[in-house]
Amino acid sequence: MLRLFFFVFILFTSLPCLAAQALSKPNKIQNVNVALVLGGGGARALAQAGVMDVLEENNIPIDLIVGSSAGSIIGALYADNPSSHNLRRKVLPLRKWDLLDVDWSAGVRMFWNITGPVQGTALREFIDNNIKAKSFSELKIPLVVVTTDVNKGETFAIQSGPLGPALHASSAIPMLFAPVELYGRLLVDGGVSSPVPVEIAKQYSPKITIAVDIGTTPNNGDVSSVAHLGYRSLHISYYQLSYWQTKQADIVIHPEIDKYSMFTDNNNEEMYRAGREAALKALPDILALLHNKKA
Repeated sequence: MLRLFFFVFILFTSLPCLAAQALSKPNKIQNVNVALVLGGGGARALAQAGVMDVLEENNIPIDLIVGSSAGSIIGALYADNPSSHNLRRKVLPLRKWDLLDVDWSAGVRMFWNITGPVQGTALREFIDNNIKAKSFSELKIPLVVVTTDVNKGETFAIQSGPLGPALHASSAIPMLFAPVELYGRLLVDGGVSSPVPVEIAKQYSPKITIAVDIGTTPNNGDVSSVAHLGYRSLHISYYQLSYWQTKQADIVIHPEIDKYSMFTDNNNEEMYRAGREAALKALPDILALLHNKKA
């Protein structure tokens, strides 16, 4: 069943709602040397914890975090308490049912109502129990959370106000989660319109932009059925959108995690290690860029 919702999510992410962008409040985040962009990808976001480890170990300064979907959760956990050890402790034991409270009766009602089988209660409990800050202003590192306004067909980035509802909205996969009403908007997963939101980070004029892309590369091989054809086509659309977004970044870290599902439960350590390995490969380029730009 979760594979079906993944297929639907890929469908939504291929829709043409990419041109328009909006910020919840005027830009007040200034003097950004290094912006870190954390893309979406469900459970594969565990790899981002490995990336954060390497950046912290090597004293890479992070002045701004921009997160979409699962990347917003990782970003908020770190922005609340900038400690990679603390981040690992909170996310490595996670299983999907810690964040998904499924009510299949609500799932049936979604065919005549704007809802979904997951109301987001478990996700909000995780956020409330693991993030001390209740508003963006309480975070130790500035954070921008990327969502999608499905009524206006635009990316909506949130940088102020209550933190929990913004993170909930950014992770609300269409047709799995109920959408979130916030700021007079109907919001769903940020990955629908901006899976790796480098363009949002660029609005803050950072000297260096580091993007962590945890999307997967479409498989090669023959298409075996009409359903496979549809899935492959939509996956290519999602991949191409991520590719063009990351082209705007100075550094792109892409952990080798293609074999892991966005709903996997059994590979947290492997994905974490893959994130570390990818960050270590990118480290010489990051350090050289920091030196050249004197960030």
